[in-house]
Amino acid sequence: MEQHQQREQDLQEHIENSLKLLKSLEDQLRLSTDEKEKTKLKKEIKDLKENIWNHQNEINTIITQRRESIAREMPSVTFDELDVVTKFILHMPPAYPEINFTLTDIREKISRNHLTEEVNSLLTMGMGKVRDVGRFIEHNAMLRPDFPEKLKAGFLAEYQRLCTAGITGDALFESLHKFSCGNSSDFRKAAAGLAVLSYLFEKCEVFER
Repeated sequence: MEQHQQREQDLQEHIENSLKLLKSLEDQLRLSTDEKEKTKLKKEIKDLKENIWNHQNEINTIITQRRESIAREMPSVTFDELDVVTKFILHMPPAYPEINFTLTDIREKISRNHLTEEVNSLLTMGMGKVRDVGRFIEHNAMLRPDFPEKLKAGFLAEYQRLCTAGITGDALFESLHKFSCGNSSDFRKAAAGLAVLSYLFEKCEVFER
C-alpha cells in the first residue's frame, strides 16, 4: 500500500505540473500567428492531454484497488486492529466545542457536507463494522470512562485543523480516514480506521450535522 500511495502522489504531482504546462501552451497557441508554430503547439497540447488522461486513469485504478483491498479486510477487523488505530488518537489535544454535531440522517449529512457517492460507498463499507466499533468503545469505557470522549476529542481536533486549512468535501473525509488509521500502509488497519470514522460519522461526532 505504501508503494501505491507514493505512486499516487507522484502521479498527482505530474498532473499538476502538466496542467500548468498545458495552460501555458494553450496561451501560446491563442496568441500565435505562425501556422507552423500553431501546428507544433497543437500536437504538444494533444500529447500532454493524453498524458494527463493516462495518469488520471492510473490514479483511479490505484484508488479502486485500494478500496477493494480495504473492503476485503473489513470483515477481518477485530478489537486488536481497533485498539491499534485508536491509541494515538487518544493523546490528541481537545478540540474547541464550537460545532454542532446533533444527530442527523446520514444521507442528509452527506449532502450538507458536499460529499459525493465515492464517500457514500466508503461509509457503506465502514457501516458494516459500526456495531463492533460500538462494542469496542463500550468495552474500553468500562476500563477507562474517559475513553469515548478522548476518542471523539482526537477526531474533532483533527477535523478542525483540516477545516482551518481549507480542506472540505471528499478531500476532508479522505484526510480524516488517513488520520483514523495513522496513515498506515496496512489494509486491515485502514479498514479499522474507516470503521471508526464511519461510527463517528453516524453518531454525528465528526462533520457538520
